[in-house]
Amino acid sequence: TILGQTFLYFDIRLEQIGIALLAACATDMLLAFLLHRQILVPISAYITGLSVGILLQSFDTRVFAVACVWGIASKYFLRSGDRHFFNPSNFAIVSALALLHGVVTVAPGSQWGGDFRVAVLILALGLMLMRRVQRLDLVLAWLAGYVVMGLLRVALGQGGLVFALAPMTGAKFTLFTFSMIPDPKTNPPNREGRIVWGLLIALVDGALRLAEVRYSMFIALFSLCALLPVFRLVAEARGIREPDPWKVAVRVLWAR
Repeated sequence: TILGQTFLYFDIRLEQIGIALLAACATDMLLAFLLHRQILVPISAYITGLSVGILLQSFDTRVFAVACVWGIASKYFLRSGDRHFFNPSNFAIVSALALLHGVVTVAPGSQWGGDFRVAVLILALGLMLMRRVQRLDLVLAWLAGYVVMGLLRVALGQGGLVFALAPMTGAKFTLFTFSMIPDPKTNPPNREGRIVWGLLIALVDGALRLAEVRYSMFIALFSLCALLPVFRLVAEARGIREPDPWKVAVRVLWAR
């Protein structure tokens, strides 16, 4: 965020970042205390606040506070078993786009100062981080699926290679890839499941892009996360009971 505001031309107002951070952290600490009697260090909320502050764009600064409250509240009130099933940043952004239509939009993806070398550096650092947190398989599956769907869209006549693949060099795509998708509470804990999950996100995103739906990445992740409770219901109906919903989901899908 500091580099973006100083060298990489993010052109984001500092007050919107500050409001987003304050709203996200305060909401997380308040709900944790009221509902669980916990004194929380809001690291997750800090990430949500930064994501909302950078990705959303609006002239009304109240939007950033409201979106962050929605995103953090989703962790506490929209749950499947013992965990939330929406990524808070993704929930905040999609909710704001849907409920505050005309007031808010997603910031342009052509950031990083327009220099492809910076985009390559960010991509390399992101992949190193994913390897460290054991989510490289998930991210590579998403990236590979995105490329394949992009080439399919080109083959079907929807623009050229630059149109299909250039979004991968933008800040919006990078934050989605390395911040939203790898959320450990909303993706599978095992390698097979993570690969399937990454490919599913790419498939839904590609279909939405082919239909010329705006904000397709965020909607794709939101839609798939919304299905997580269904996996548990199907698993329980088949007598499969495990504490981790993603093990349940994979076993249901490939049960013999």
